[in-house]
Amino acid sequence: MAIVEKNGIISGSIDNVVYKNYNGKIVACRKQTTYRDAKAEGQVVYRVKMRNIQNIYAALKESLRGNFQDKVGRQSDYSRFQGVNMQKPAVYLNKSEVAMKAQIVAPYIVSFGTLAPIEYELTDNQLVTNISLGNLTITPKTTVSELVLAIVKNNEGWELDDCLEFMVVRQAEGNPPTAKCCFAHLPLDKNITTKLSEALMVRNASQIELGANAEGFLQMTVSDNGGFAIIRKRMASKGLLTSTQELAINNPLFDLYHSDQRMQKALDSYGVKRGRD
Repeated sequence: MAIVEKNGIISGSIDNVVYKNYNGKIVACRKQTTYRDAKAEGQVVYRVKMRNIQNIYAALKESLRGNFQDKVGRQSDYSRFQGVNMQKPAVYLNKSEVAMKAQIVAPYIVSFGTLAPIEYELTDNQLVTNISLGNLTITPKTTVSELVLAIVKNNEGWELDDCLEFMVVRQAEGNPPTAKCCFAHLPLDKNITTKLSEALMVRNASQIELGANAEGFLQMTVSDNGGFAIIRKRMASKGLLTSTQELAINNPLFDLYHSDQRMQKALDSYGVKRGRD
């Protein structure tokens, strides 16, 4: 038992009870008898998982502006990106890779909102969407106006002045592995008569190549390893609306860094023994 009074403030403990002074009131609290181990397996896995999300944000930062419709108050894109992706498949970086800020492109959510999501899947180096183009065939001479009218005519709920954003996140192998994001915006404006090939010049890259598959659906060519997304946006009275989209992945490095073997290597690098509580 140890109760101490100093300068009129009483504090101390009796057995497993701790007495503390809060603003002049004595409060009894249970004494902490167990402490969480900073090297417990679950905690380390959680922190390691978070590190790649933080690192990849640096590559995506510019392209993520305005992509999270549900941000609350002064919440940042960074905190929302991290929050929605902690439940996505893990990437296991070891201690030295974390220190070098390695970036592994993973199937992370890159936009979150209330517009109907664009469905797509990777097939033979094409990101094939559910956006119908009717009988439009895309050629080097196809204009933005022709594509816009085809989309609005053949897809319920789409409006003129909606916007499509095309995102390409390329994976570069190296020590450490890095990622580079390229993106392009395409307003659905029927008055734009520029050729698609000219309108889709990408920031930080060459250009986006669009086409129509045999069934008449919009597709985007994806020749490089990495992640790919197409996001729909709309400016409304309540602000910018977005669709919820995640990166479609064609990335052998993700398969490697998502494996149980990589998780074990990451744990080993932090001196963690499997099965520790």
